[in-house]
Amino acid sequence: MRYANLSWQAEKARLACAAGDLRSMTEAANKMERCGYFKEAWKTFHAIATLQRSGSLRPWRGPRDRVTTLVLEKRRRDLGDELRLVHLVAQAAEDVEQLIVQTEERLVPLFQRSYPAVRFISASEALPEVSDAAWTTYEQLAYFYARHEEMIESGFLPLKPPLASEQPRGGLGISWYSKAMYKCLPSLEDWARLLSDVKGRVQSLQYQEGRAGLAELVRQSGRPVKAARQVDQFTDLDGYAGQVSSVRRVLTISNTTAHMAGALGIPCVVVLDRESVTTWPEHGNRSPFYPNTRLIRRCSDDWGPTLQKGLELLMQIRAPRASVATGAAD
Repeated sequence: MRYANLSWQAEKARLACAAGDLRSMTEAANKMERCGYFKEAWKTFHAIATLQRSGSLRPWRGPRDRVTTLVLEKRRRDLGDELRLVHLVAQAAEDVEQLIVQTEERLVPLFQRSYPAVRFISASEALPEVSDAAWTTYEQLAYFYARHEEMIESGFLPLKPPLASEQPRGGLGISWYSKAMYKCLPSLEDWARLLSDVKGRVQSLQYQEGRAGLAELVRQSGRPVKAARQVDQFTDLDGYAGQVSSVRRVLTISNTTAHMAGALGIPCVVVLDRESVTTWPEHGNRSPFYPNTRLIRRCSDDWGPTLQKGLELLMQIRAPRASVATGAAD
């Protein structure tokens, strides 16, 4: 998108903010984020949170506002948005005496291990008694610490999963199904044709494997696909992080698996349809938030060739040892 059109989106967001039009503000912010106009996108998302907020804490004014306690309120967007931005809390914690982050209970163990200088609590838990406190959002942190691609890329700090199992990290992890009806996805037949020629272990990272057709995928591909351990993503994201970190590479549709692999630093390719997806850049095959993730778009191809190209691209990614949370060799 041309710069002038992005400037128009920023003006649209400003006018919508003056009118209290949250829907138009959100549309403009999503468009600016997808096109890399990050500073204005973060500013707009934070303005939305400010308009929606009814709490008593005063707003944070930024890194020079040396409050005793800064409270980062529970995310207002999707889980993927939180996984992309959560590493920014490590930088914010250096600028305040105490940073408390409200999040989902299922995320607390994973986040607490990854960023020990920050205190993570369940959003349903009452805030402790604090003095001189202010509130903020993930997007406001991004406004100060991730205003452009260079800042985003240089600030990447991977999540730390639970201690690795006795087995070394290896094999291909896959996730192929979504219960979201609006998504256009490769079929089981497309995945089966791809997997029939894949050497080595293939590990399912799919939720609701029965509904997703794991048994049929195994039958059609004529090869074993290791079922996921009994980890429920919906309640145990720490265990799921351990599961994702057990594989060497990940090929997946756009879902929680894609964001978890990206946030862990695991080499990953995300298979996308022709249409825009809010959480991924409008153009190009990289996301600045996940240095070891690449994007493959279907464009004019069928799904079969797209998956094949995605697998070939995945095999080219070599993650630096330091950026992969488990520290295992490729």
